[in-house]
Amino acid sequence: MPLLLSYPGFRSILEHLEVVKRAHIIARAPGLQKIDKLIPLCLKDLCINSNNMTINKLWITCDMNGVNFAMNRKIFIRQSAETQEDKMKKLIHFYICGRSITRVDRLDWDTNFLPVDLKLRINSLSVFSHWEFETAIRFIDPRSFPLKTLDTLPDFSTYDNHIATSAETLILLLVVDPIVTVEELKKLNNKTVEFESDHSEIDIIPLIKYHIETKKDIRTTFVISTGDKDFFNETLREFKQAFRKYRNDLDGVNERFIPGLPKFSIPINNESRIQVYAIENPEKGGHWKIVIMPVSEVVGL
Repeated sequence: MPLLLSYPGFRSILEHLEVVKRAHIIARAPGLQKIDKLIPLCLKDLCINSNNMTINKLWITCDMNGVNFAMNRKIFIRQSAETQEDKMKKLIHFYICGRSITRVDRLDWDTNFLPVDLKLRINSLSVFSHWEFETAIRFIDPRSFPLKTLDTLPDFSTYDNHIATSAETLILLLVVDPIVTVEELKKLNNKTVEFESDHSEIDIIPLIKYHIETKKDIRTTFVISTGDKDFFNETLREFKQAFRKYRNDLDGVNERFIPGLPKFSIPINNESRIQVYAIENPEKGGHWKIVIMPVSEVVGL
């Protein structure tokens, strides 16, 4: 006769069980429902919007006709319900509220709804306004910081926000503020900062000149990502004009450079230099990246 699992055994299994499968099992096991809220959830992706919620591959939408449940965007359940706001409140409460902790790899927050009794421990956060950022922070366990990745639209406060400047990777979508100054760039302590823009003025060249003059190490890799070919070519032209004498083939660098475009190796001091080159964005067809990467002189060219 097989031995029954102890509570620690049940806890370990449920905690690491894929959350959609877990919800399916819990709904059919009244005994497990009594302890479900006591056991943390582990989610890969959680997206909360005003009228939909995505939990891993489960996509839940609310409209005037009711609540739609879908896996891989294929609707398999449709239920009628109350108002759209009430539907979202009940869904969020059922799946993620009232737990000791919910672990989330990536949280996408875009809602005016303020859940109660919610605490998330996350690795990455995606928000698209200062208000959403401040709201989401209230529900994030402090042990989540520093974040692995923060993806946001910057405003005047972003460059002075410790949560933003301490994230390992900071991704800034430049839509509202078209200019990023040298002083703002100096405040960024992230390992990598990626600007997604098709038109913005980013003072990367003045920043590099500042480091050349002061001989201060630059520790952040900056990336300019764009889908605008004219903006891409113009930015490279500015690098070529400013650092023509530092053009370099960057032999030995393991990257898939775009053939025919200029590359640079710019000395900062006796111990470091900056490599600049262009690559295609492997995640977005028809997009390009200009990479500004500091390297040690030991491995530099």
